[in-house]
Amino acid sequence: MIEISTVNIISFFLIFFIGLPHGSFDGAVASLVGFKTKFEFSKFIAYYLLLFIFVIIFWIYFPIISLLIFLAMTIIHFGLCDWTNYKINQHRLAVSFAYGMTIIFGIIFFNEDQSFKIFEYLTNKKIYYLQEYFVIPYVLTLISLLYFVYLSFYEKKLRLGIIEIVSLLIVFYIFDPLLSFAIYFCFFHTYKHLKHLIRNIYLHLPNKQFVLFTTLIFTIISWLGGIITVIFLINNFDLYESILKVVFIGLAALTLPHMLLVDLVYRSKYK
Repeated sequence: MIEISTVNIISFFLIFFIGLPHGSFDGAVASLVGFKTKFEFSKFIAYYLLLFIFVIIFWIYFPIISLLIFLAMTIIHFGLCDWTNYKINQHRLAVSFAYGMTIIFGIIFFNEDQSFKIFEYLTNKKIYYLQEYFVIPYVLTLISLLYFVYLSFYEKKLRLGIIEIVSLLIVFYIFDPLLSFAIYFCFFHTYKHLKHLIRNIYLHLPNKQFVLFTTLIFTIISWLGGIITVIFLINNFDLYESILKVVFIGLAALTLPHMLLVDLVYRSKYK
């Protein structure tokens, strides 16, 4: 049993109340990409909920596979967001891969024991036999970073990225995995995503009241749903594990529909 520390509380607070709600703008994103009528928007909500429920059920029965898929999705989603921020048409794969791998495996590399303790809670203690193979993504991360540095000699915009990545690696080295993830998720990823999205909402979506209304409703629903689920889980798990499951399994369940909407549809229309 792990006692919740002040750092844990700060991390959970940041992820739950700042990071997770950035997905609440998905209603606005749906309107931007074509779900404009009430019927179309209702279909979007139905698809979103079905995918959300599917991920949770899949995680219950296949926790290790779900965790690995979640890590892969997170690498892709974070990486694409960071690549979009540079506003360049070249090097999409290289930049996305370098950023995504650095965020996920940088955190794990500097905090491997603590990270696998978290994975243990999320996979019912079935993850440790994979630990020795994590040297492979560590090496791939290093190679991707070296290639990123090489590209920066030819693409000036990427030079600031070196400073950003080094700064993030320092953060990951200093802080534990939960706080490291919270810092990136809330203050880097969420900021970049919303900056890009809000600009396009202002330019292309006339009904600003709809954006505010749907975002507020989705945010309140996600907060209430998370709190209710934690209260339910503490009947069987301690508070730390209950919050951990809600935050990360809930995040995984939201990431799939969010990725399909943002990375597959939105980014194809608004680069």
